[in-house]
Amino acid sequence: MGFHNKSSDGITQEREEATIGDENQPRALLDRSQIFETQNWWIWIFISSGLVVTGRVLSTLLLNFYFIQTGRDVCDDPKQFKGTWLMSMVQNAAFPFTAFLLLLWRSLFSNHRETLSSSSSYSSSSCSSFGKLFLLYISLGVLFAAYSQLYAIGRTHCVFFFWIFTTQLIFTSIFTAIINKHKFNRWIILSIILSGVATGITSSDDAYYPCEGEGWKMSYGAWCAFFGTLAFSLSLCIMQLGFQKVIPNSESKVSAVLMMQTNASVIATFICLVGLFVSREFKDIKEDFETFKHGKPLYVLSLIGLSLAWQVMSLGLVGLVCLASSLFSNVVSFCATPLANILVVLAFQFMDDDIEWFKGGALLAGILGFSSYVYSLHKSIKKKEMESQ
Repeated sequence: MGFHNKSSDGITQEREEATIGDENQPRALLDRSQIFETQNWWIWIFISSGLVVTGRVLSTLLLNFYFIQTGRDVCDDPKQFKGTWLMSMVQNAAFPFTAFLLLLWRSLFSNHRETLSSSSSYSSSSCSSFGKLFLLYISLGVLFAAYSQLYAIGRTHCVFFFWIFTTQLIFTSIFTAIINKHKFNRWIILSIILSGVATGITSSDDAYYPCEGEGWKMSYGAWCAFFGTLAFSLSLCIMQLGFQKVIPNSESKVSAVLMMQTNASVIATFICLVGLFVSREFKDIKEDFETFKHGKPLYVLSLIGLSLAWQVMSLGLVGLVCLASSLFSNVVSFCATPLANILVVLAFQFMDDDIEWFKGGALLAGILGFSSYVYSLHKSIKKKEMESQ
């Protein structure tokens, strides 16, 4: 009896161990796949952040170079308030670059099964899906054109443009809380404060500084800058809403990001092109082309480079919206501003060395602001992993 009881317990224990082993095997596979997905997500987060930083730095350097070479850095130059439609169009005109990346990505990485599932999901509700996507891209294109033009006017007309620009982070926080139901914690709030301080400290390091005695133009530029911040903040939150509610789940994230950026940029470029001809600002292009200090070829190259830099930054912003949130996308953009402004000062020697510690402090605040939000993302991912387990 004793032997029988012992062997029975042993068999029961072996069965329990085998059952636990069978349960742990798919769980282990699930954990490995989850770890891989998390690592892949972090890689894309840092790639998108790198695109934002690179685009911000290059666009700031090239824009200051353009202002200096066209004489717009001189306060009493008659061209100071011209060229806003050209700048807004250039900011969106590099959509062939993202369209090429979209075609390249789909040809290399999309498989036949994903294409079939995507097409079947579209065919099941093709009319409603197409209508929602069309409305999404149209609204984003209009907002792209709006904030591009409003920022161009604010930059050329208002001395306090960069201080008004800093409020963009506040509006993004408000809109994302209302539209995207974004939840805040102390690390996110700290990140917002640090990135806002980082941008505010070095915001005046720029080649273009409007005359202070322009009266109504100053007020006009201030209102344009204000509504530009509203349009930009709203566009980020609508992007996030589109990724959550409109873009089909069968679509890969990279394709969705490239598609959104390309379509919105096409619409924005068309609107800005119409504005360029209606305002007759296209006549000023010839003057800039003829009087560019470093010659005509460099004028063309500077505009092409500026357009590509803006497109790279926008692509990174859209990627961060898709991967994380509209608020994180804006925070990364703000954290990159001190680095861009420091490089502008070094490249063009705009300011004295008396306040160099301000620039170092702004760069440190930007790094800490970015790190604070990344730590918040890390904590939220760990919490989700614990809940899933």
